Amino acid sequence: MEEFELSPAKNSFRQLKEQWEEAELLDEDNNLNLKHISDEEFIQLFFSMRIIKKSLSPHTIRSYNQDMKTILSFFYEREITLKSIGFMEVKLFNEEMMNQYANRTAARKLEFFRRMLEFGHATHFYPSLYTTWIEKPSISKGHYSDKEKQNRTEYRELTDREAQVIVNALESVVRIRQHEKEFKARNRLMGMLLYMSGMRSSELLSLNWGSFREDRRGNLVVDVIGKGKKERTIPVFDDVKETLFTYRQALNESTELSPFDTDPLFYSIKEYYRTGEKKRLSYTTLYRTIKSAVYKVKGNASISPHWFRHTFITNSLANDVPLAVVKQVVGHSSIATTNVYLEKLQEDTVYDAFRKSGYR
Repeated sequence: MEEFELSPAKNSFRQLKEQWEEAELLDEDNNLNLKHISDEEFIQLFFSMRIIKKSLSPHTIRSYNQDMKTILSFFYEREITLKSIGFMEVKLFNEEMMNQYANRTAARKLEFFRRMLEFGHATHFYPSLYTTWIEKPSISKGHYSDKEKQNRTEYRELTDREAQVIVNALESVVRIRQHEKEFKARNRLMGMLLYMSGMRSSELLSLNWGSFREDRRGNLVVDVIGKGKKERTIPVFDDVKETLFTYRQALNESTELSPFDTDPLFYSIKEYYRTGEKKRLSYTTLYRTIKSAVYKVKGNASISPHWFRHTFITNSLANDVPLAVVKQVVGHSSIATTNVYLEKLQEDTVYDAFRKSGYR
C-alpha cells in the first residue's frame, strides 16, 4: 500500500475552485459535494483539506499515514469500500481497534477515523454522521502507561539507574565492525541527549551542528524547534557536552561551533562513507536502536525513546527545578501538562514526611 504524501496545497483559491467545478465537486449552492467520487479521491481531499498543516512534525505525519493505512487495511481486507461504511462497519472497526491496540494507540486511531467520518458527512460522502457510534477508550492524562503493573498504575518513565543502563547499552548493540567507533559515539550521544535534555525524538533528529552555541555566560546551549515551529533553548550539561565533542571527533568533524553549519547532527554514517551525503537519520533507526538496547538489558518491552523525555521532566521537578522553568525547557504549551508530573513525586513526599516524623 502506497504511503500518502502530505505536502501543503500550492493551488490558489481560484485554481482550486475551477478544479472542483470541472470535477463536478461543487453543488448548485457552491458547497463541496463528494457524493460521487472514489475512495482514492476522497482520501486525497480529506488529507489536503483537513490533515495537512505546515506545522506538522515528521513524527505526526508518519502517525497520520499509519492511521490511514490501518483503516484501509481493515476495510479492504474485508472487501468493504470506504464509501459503503455504515453503522455496523463503524462499530466493527471500533471494536477491533479496542481489542488490538493499547488504549492510547486505539484512541488516536479512532480519533483519526472520527475526523475522516466527520469530513465525509460534511461533504455528503456519507449520508449520516457515523461518528455518533465511535467509543474511544479512556486514557489517563500525562505519562501513564495503558498497562497495569501488579495492579498499580505504570508510569512511562525510567529510574535514573534504568536510564543509565540503557544509555550504556546503546554502545554494546553496535554490531558493525566497520566504523564501529563512530556508531558507538553516535548511539551514546543520542541516548544522552534524550535522557538529559527532555527533547522529543523529532526534535533530536532535526538538530544541526549549528543548533549548538554558547550563551552570554559561555555555557553551551542548543536551540530546538518544537511543535508548531516554536523555538526554545535547552541547556547542554557537561556530560552531554563531552559526549557531543567525542562524537564529532569520532567522525573527524570540527568541534568549533558555527551558527551557519546546517549539516544534520545525526546522519546515516554508512551512507555518508559510501556516498559522501549526510542523509538525516530517520526515526525508525532511532527507535530500533533504543529498542535493541532495551532488549539487550532485558528491560520493559514497552520502553520507547519518549520514555526518556518523561524521565527528564520528573527528575527535573524532583531536583526542585521550578515548574515554569521545566515547562519552558521541554516545550509544553500549558503548565498544566507539566504539573501532571508532580503527582508521581507525591509518593516520595509522603514517605519523607513519615520518616521525618520518626517512623521506620
